Amino acid sequence: MIIGIDPDLTKSGIACLHCDTKRIEYSCLDFVSTLKFIRMNQPIIKRVYIEAGWFNKKSSYHGSPNMSTAARIGKNVGENHATGKLLAQCIEAEQIKVILVKPTKKKLNAEQFQKMTGIHTRTNQEHRDAVMLIWGME
Repeated sequence: MIIGIDPDLTKSGIACLHCDTKRIEYSCLDFVSTLKFIRMNQPIIKRVYIEAGWFNKKSSYHGSPNMSTAARIGKNVGENHATGKLLAQCIEAEQIKVILVKPTKKKLNAEQFQKMTGIHTRTNQEHRDAVMLIWGME
């Protein structure tokens, strides 16, 4: 199994590629549920890809309508980055290979995602980001 994680403080996007069947499943899980899922499947997980937004050049939110909005956006981004870092540490502690991926691709909307992957079930941005981390893997 290969896993992709788009970290988020409240619900991270999780995608699983079952290597034997090439089937992809996805969902959103909170931090504790994500760790439980990893531990439960540890024997069959080959590696985990985590979107590492903290690798991107620092962003400023000066284009936001006001300072309050910019501060809130910055706080949320920082919390998501911290979640990703902690997930990586916890997963590595389970003796699972973690690969941190710098986000370089533009976000896909539902229509673009469907055309690229052929997945026509309902998805949200976290699902799509997690799936794209593992799309095209063995």
